[in-house]
Amino acid sequence: MPPQPGQGKTQAAAASSTTTSTSTPAPHNPIAKVIWDGSIPIQFTWDKDEAAAVGSNAVESFFYEASRCSYFSLLTSHVRKHFVDMALHFIGDDAEVWYDYEGTPLKWHYPIGLLYDIHGLQTSAGKGMNGSLLPWKVTVHFQNFPGDKLIKSQAVDSCQDYFMSMIKEADYLRNGSTKKVMNMSKSDQTQLWDGLWSNDYDRFWGMNHKLMMNDGAMARNLPIRIYLPENCPIIQDPVSPVDENDQPKTLRQVLHTSLPDLFPLVETGPPVAAAMIHGIIPSLDTSAIWASQNMSYPDNFLHLVIIFK
Repeated sequence: MPPQPGQGKTQAAAASSTTTSTSTPAPHNPIAKVIWDGSIPIQFTWDKDEAAAVGSNAVESFFYEASRCSYFSLLTSHVRKHFVDMALHFIGDDAEVWYDYEGTPLKWHYPIGLLYDIHGLQTSAGKGMNGSLLPWKVTVHFQNFPGDKLIKSQAVDSCQDYFMSMIKEADYLRNGSTKKVMNMSKSDQTQLWDGLWSNDYDRFWGMNHKLMMNDGAMARNLPIRIYLPENCPIIQDPVSPVDENDQPKTLRQVLHTSLPDLFPLVETGPPVAAAMIHGIIPSLDTSAIWASQNMSYPDNFLHLVIIFK
């Protein structure tokens, strides 16, 4: 198995690892730990047209078991090194590397697990396909960055900036302000990012649980995003954690508010759609508060991928 992202850390990230022993320990949460440990085997193949242009048609693919919670930007240095070692004379920086799946550019600012669920499982379900798509076959490009389809500057620093902006947005939705994030010290923010970068559960969740938990207070809204097939706009409506009777909402109630035709409150026939989280389909009777606290991605959003049955 190739080296993990944590072994290719920046100097700042590597230095911060020396403080792990003094970082805040993670609370016991077996659900969050299982989700954190989820991974996807990926087969990275160099774009055939790019390879042919330099006479390197026989370059071997690169196989990597990637964390679902990670980002492609954190893997690029390993991917680039493989192809450089094999044949590619690469000039430029990691920000010029991009990926696609079956011709669709992959958004580098989305977690890898979310991308797989959208482009792999959701798309295959729409085509009536069942079964595993693993290893996930992803194409690597070293030129012709599609600036009209992807956010430019996908280097690690940009990934960190986008990740922290999502953390702040989730904090605002949950608490009505970003005070919790803004009051974090520099070392706290370093612990949060370095935990994700190095795939260190204790390091990341030792800090992140302070953002996720509301000290016994009810969250104002739950940070939830809903993804429909065929590139429909993302649904991100304010989601109250409780109903009009102050009872915790279920996932069905949350989905019914945004997609009433797909998720009726009372089923009168076979369900026409389901919601996927981390590659699994939970019961729609699951508490939305519980799902948000235990099944969110590291960006602290609960990402629901809609599958048509």
